Amino acid sequence: MPTLAQAPARPRLVLRLAAIELGAVLLEGLWVAVPVAFAAAQWKLPLGVGPASLTLAAALWLACVLRGLDRLRPVLRVLGARSEKRPIAPDEADAAQRALIRLPLENGTLRFLSWLAVGGAALALANPTSEQLPLALALGTWVLWHAAGAAAVRALVVADTLARLRASIFPTLEAMRVWSRGYRAWLFLLALAVLAGGHTLWILLGMSLPGMVPQERAVLGLYAWPVLLVGLASSTRSLFRRTRAIEAYFDVTMRSPGTRGPARDEPKAISAFLSAQALPYRLGGYQAFVLLLGGVGAVAASRRMLGLGLGPALALLAGLAVVVALSAPLGVLFFRQTLRPLMRHLGSRHALPVADIRSRVGLGPKLMVLCFVLCGSSAALVALYRDVAPDGLGWALGAVGLGALGIVVLVGLSTREIVAPIQALEDRAEEMSRGELARPLPPSGEADEIGRLAMAFEEMRRALRDRLRSTESINVDLEREVRRRTEALEQRNAELHEALEKLRRAQDNLVRSEKLASMGRLVAGVAHEINNPVNAIINSLGPLEDTLGQIAAQARTAELGELGRLAQEMLAVVKRGAGRTKAIVQALHNYSRGEETVTREVNLRRSIDDTLDLLRHQLRHVEVIREIEEGASIVGYPGQIDQILMNLLVNAAQALGEKGGVVRVGTRRRTGAVELFVEDNGPGIPSELRTRIFDPFFTTKQVGEGSGLGLSIVHGIVDRHGGTIDVESVPGHGTTFRLTFPAPGQGVIPEGPAAAPTPES
Repeated sequence: MPTLAQAPARPRLVLRLAAIELGAVLLEGLWVAVPVAFAAAQWKLPLGVGPASLTLAAALWLACVLRGLDRLRPVLRVLGARSEKRPIAPDEADAAQRALIRLPLENGTLRFLSWLAVGGAALALANPTSEQLPLALALGTWVLWHAAGAAAVRALVVADTLARLRASIFPTLEAMRVWSRGYRAWLFLLALAVLAGGHTLWILLGMSLPGMVPQERAVLGLYAWPVLLVGLASSTRSLFRRTRAIEAYFDVTMRSPGTRGPARDEPKAISAFLSAQALPYRLGGYQAFVLLLGGVGAVAASRRMLGLGLGPALALLAGLAVVVALSAPLGVLFFRQTLRPLMRHLGSRHALPVADIRSRVGLGPKLMVLCFVLCGSSAALVALYRDVAPDGLGWALGAVGLGALGIVVLVGLSTREIVAPIQALEDRAEEMSRGELARPLPPSGEADEIGRLAMAFEEMRRALRDRLRSTESINVDLEREVRRRTEALEQRNAELHEALEKLRRAQDNLVRSEKLASMGRLVAGVAHEINNPVNAIINSLGPLEDTLGQIAAQARTAELGELGRLAQEMLAVVKRGAGRTKAIVQALHNYSRGEETVTREVNLRRSIDDTLDLLRHQLRHVEVIREIEEGASIVGYPGQIDQILMNLLVNAAQALGEKGGVVRVGTRRRTGAVELFVEDNGPGIPSELRTRIFDPFFTTKQVGEGSGLGLSIVHGIVDRHGGTIDVESVPGHGTTFRLTFPAPGQGVIPEGPAAAPTPES
């Protein structure tokens, strides 16, 4: 189907229609004007061909052309919109479609009426006498039939051109839906063209036979046309009756298709195919019978009323046989060409049982009849024009030329009827050999030998396609199942790997927790053992100081007094050292309390001071700034809070390094919460690592400098206490850890053993 880029532009369309118009005018002149003028000159009938009649003809022709252009304006607007690539309004599209449907019939009808008007005016201006009246009436019937045939051919050619144009303008429009609206009109026009063509050939044969006077030749058409008119009406009635099955199919599939559309085994499709298969022969038989009846009636009337001789009568009947023999198969072929889209549609959309639609006449009888028609027509033409009268030489040439044209067209159409389906089968066989099974091969005509072969070929294509699709579906299902099983196996492996990793981390954490607990117990024992002698020393320093004071007061010499003062000063140094040792031992004792089971109020100032005392050596290069609010306390496990402070302060000191820096530690009160913060002005944490610092075993330190569990333990302790931890870090400007705990009375901490939490706590 043509694409948008292939759509003809407006100038090309106008030129094409102008060429069709010129060809149609030439055809009408040869078919209507020339025979009438030649006969009038031979019969010495002065037609009124003058300025008036020529002016009328030119005016009518111009009016028809202008009317056609006016009818074509919606189509030109749509073509302009296509070329400009702008959207087409629905009313413009509807107007263009109506114009494309109505223009052929309207154009042919106007041309027919124009020829009737011009011919009637010419005959009226001829003012025939009573003796010339039969001749004038005969010429009038010629104008009637020949103009009707020419108008029918004109309408068919214009309709074919506009059908191709419609396919390019509206590529999404279903072609069969459009075809269903006008196929009866095209069949009627074909029947009219066949009758008119047969009448023309019959007249040419009669005018060229010797031994006939002008009146005898004239009445051939005069007596034949009423029969032809009645026959045309009868064949039209038969056309409507014989297409009821086709109309029923269109009613089911296109005019009220329902929600799911027509079924593939729609029974009305079989009836429609049988009707379309038999309709060309029935219509062709009607045309042949009407022509035969009209010719026999004209010959009989001429013998009875004008005394036509037996020889000319037999010659006329022989010529009539040639006319019928040529027009009948031509009509059948033309009707089949018109109905071919329907038969292709039925064959491609529905499963048609070959046994039910089998053609009654095979290809062999058709070829035999065709050979007989061609040979018989040629022999009859040779026999008829063996002796041609001098006054009928022109008519003889016209008859022979028209008969030869009919024979050539008949041979061409018949050859195409046979060769085209075979070529289509060859092309599709080549495509199928390459594995291309998508494009269907509908029957090109009736269900004769070639048609049945095409249907069998199409069924084979469908079976191969379905089998291939079934195999592909099975392969897809197998691939999908393998992929599903593989994904499930990979998921199980991932779950097992994750479980193994968790088990390994839990084992490591248990070992570390046990080590920490052992170290805590060891530190508690050492602190207890150190605390006893330290207490003994401290308890002895008071009395010793009093004794030294008494000794210094009772000294009799200045030297002894000076020694007493020196001893008191040294005792003061020992006292301060012992007090410092006691404070350190007390801090170690507080830090080692890992087996806490009951929560209590934790004084954050005391926890910060104890932790800073323990880390005095590590913080010797750091300036520590305390910002502790009075009364800042939380409810929790004191040992774990000390562990949080120790981990954060150690990390801050390690981040600052030997160059030193500032560490700010303190508390702030919030609504219903207490905030504990540790801030340093070190290098900060890179943004890509900030989301991983709480992961267990993640560390940026060198091997042996850290285990990567410090911040993970901090996070677990904060979470156990119902708090949150936030990190603010700007590379090059330091890091701040903000820990928010519920204020006393705002949260509930679960009771139980409060051992150092693992990273998964």
